[in-house]
Amino acid sequence: STSEHEADLSGTWTLTIETPMGISNPILKIWKSADGYDGTYESRRGKRSVQDIQVKGRAFSFRMLVSMPMGDFEMVYEGSVDGESISGTIGNPMGEITFVGRRSQ
Repeated sequence: STSEHEADLSGTWTLTIETPMGISNPILKIWKSADGYDGTYESRRGKRSVQDIQVKGRAFSFRMLVSMPMGDFEMVYEGSVDGESISGTIGNPMGEITFVGRRSQ
C-alpha cells in the first residue's frame, strides 16, 4: 500500500477553459481501469481518448492529441484534485493556459 493518499480522479468533470476564441466547457470522463485510469474528452471538436493518465497524491496529468487545421499537436494537462473540483494548466505548442473543473457525477 502507498503511504500517500491518492485522490480519486474518476468521474465526469465539466471543465472551464478560457481560450483566445472564448470560453470552452469540455466534458472530461475518467474511470478506473486495470492499468490505472482511462478517459474520454468531449468538446466542440468532438470526442477523443485521453492518454497516459497519472495520479500521484492530489496531482494528476494526462495527454491528448488534438487535430487542428495546421496539423496534430499534443496537449498536456497538469493539475490537482481538491474534493469535487480540479484546476491546473494545459500545455500546448503555443504556450500554457489554465483550466478549472467541477465533478458533476
